[in-house]
Amino acid sequence: MYLVTFRLDPGDYDAQFHELNDAIQVVAETTDGYRGKRTWNDPESDEVLVVYYWESLDALEEFGADDTHERAKQRWTEWYDAYEVTITEVVETYGSGFGESADPPV
Repeated sequence: MYLVTFRLDPGDYDAQFHELNDAIQVVAETTDGYRGKRTWNDPESDEVLVVYYWESLDALEEFGADDTHERAKQRWTEWYDAYEVTITEVVETYGSGFGESADPPV
């Protein structure tokens, strides 16, 4: 499994952002190998972390090559003050679990 952590400092979102963001989520959800996402917000800094869960690197690469996702990547300066993407391969997970909301999402 792979985790993609999208860390961002949000700027101003307009209608085009929301439209494109919704379209990207549909692309992710219809890509074989997408497992879900979790989002955290830091109220002090407004920083946002979104962690996406993928079955394989191939699935992630398929999503990353999608035209809708490519358009969004080209326009990031319109909506974010800064961003960072970290891709991590999961080697092991352990713990007590979190019931219905356990990571990774199903």
